[in-house]
Amino acid sequence: MGDVFCRHFRPGDHGGFSLLEVMVVLSLSAISVVMLTGSLVSLERGMALRATASTLLAQLRAMQNLASTSDSFTEVWLDPYDTGYRLLQGTQTLESDAFALGVNYVDGYLQLPVHVISYDNLGNAQVAGVIRLTDGQREDDVRLYMGTGWQTGGWTA
Repeated sequence: MGDVFCRHFRPGDHGGFSLLEVMVVLSLSAISVVMLTGSLVSLERGMALRATASTLLAQLRAMQNLASTSDSFTEVWLDPYDTGYRLLQGTQTLESDAFALGVNYVDGYLQLPVHVISYDNLGNAQVAGVIRLTDGQREDDVRLYMGTGWQTGGWTA
């Protein structure tokens, strides 16, 4: 039994991994971490785009409902060159908001004839068009219909 122990630990015989083996394992680990980080960043940006489009759609519908249940008109004022927007009832600003970081209009402008979406006291929209949001890789559309039509998101059937 002592002979077996001595055979494994001879002087001059170093056990373990070679430098080449360690470098290969480290490089494969680094590549895996970079690929995972890149896919997680892309996933997070896609989720922010979807959340922004869903929030804008919900706010448009809420403003349409508010207009139809009150005696005054409502507006959603979209900044045509930035990602901020305001929700107005009559002349009063109800809320100021902005899109998630990294989410923009396509080409920096709206696909609408005007940047103000107004609803009269019956909830009828006075403008129609598309608000196209992008995160640089993917796009989501919010479609607006004139009259009492609902707005729809680009991801719904």
